[in-house]
Amino acid sequence: MVTQTDEHAASTATNGLTVQDAITEYVMSIPDENKRVIHPELSKFARWIGGTNSLVSLRPSDVSPYSETFGASASEANKLRIAAVKDFLNYAKKKGYIDISLAPHIRVRKPTINAARGASIRRRTSEVQITRQGYDEMVNRLESLRQETIRLADEIERAAASGDVRENSPLEAARENQGMVLAQINRLESTLKVATIIEESDRSNDQVQIGSWVTLKNIDSDRNVDYQIVAANEANPLRNKISDISPLGSAILGRKVGDQVAFKAPSGEQQFTVDNIF
Repeated sequence: MVTQTDEHAASTATNGLTVQDAITEYVMSIPDENKRVIHPELSKFARWIGGTNSLVSLRPSDVSPYSETFGASASEANKLRIAAVKDFLNYAKKKGYIDISLAPHIRVRKPTINAARGASIRRRTSEVQITRQGYDEMVNRLESLRQETIRLADEIERAAASGDVRENSPLEAARENQGMVLAQINRLESTLKVATIIEESDRSNDQVQIGSWVTLKNIDSDRNVDYQIVAANEANPLRNKISDISPLGSAILGRKVGDQVAFKAPSGEQQFTVDNIF
């Protein structure tokens, strides 16, 4: 169904490189005086994201929640944590291990009291439209994380029994992992509570909407590419799933076959024709 672009094809060559493999390579490339600080921070990130996961499979929605595990504080320590991960992600992009720039999607946010209150209200009341596939993937991910909390609880119990809890690195690491997993669980549960599933049978192919697959023809190159329009939490450019709030997604939302659309890309303005909606 999906037209594979040249960039996407190139990315599949790096499918065997895991997150941990890339981190190891990156740490070896930095000055020795920086390794003592950066390596532990990247190890925490690897435990959170999954060190054995394929690096090329990572998407913005995978990495952006990482800063939530630190809380809302914009302390220097949190800034250094984020900087270490951003530098690694920039390295991965420069080496061609990932196709899209993930570094801009991870940052420390320090919301005001009013902003935090407003965000909380929006999370409770706003509907989130997601596809059936996206919903099922979230449910499966949630169940996997809940099983992970059981394993971590056992790990914490064993670590606590192994020595002085004041100087117990395994215990500290297990507790930190537990906090990260719980943060992901809370985020998924909040999304699923307000989720409205868009069934394929409910969609009309008369115009582009969330859940639609769209064939676009690049007016300049005359090349076709297929995209599916999804909610932001389902977006995965590596699978040609683009967010409805992205520049391209928002530009084609509501369009019909034959419409011409233009949007600003990093390389400049691009123009497309909507060739098909399916």
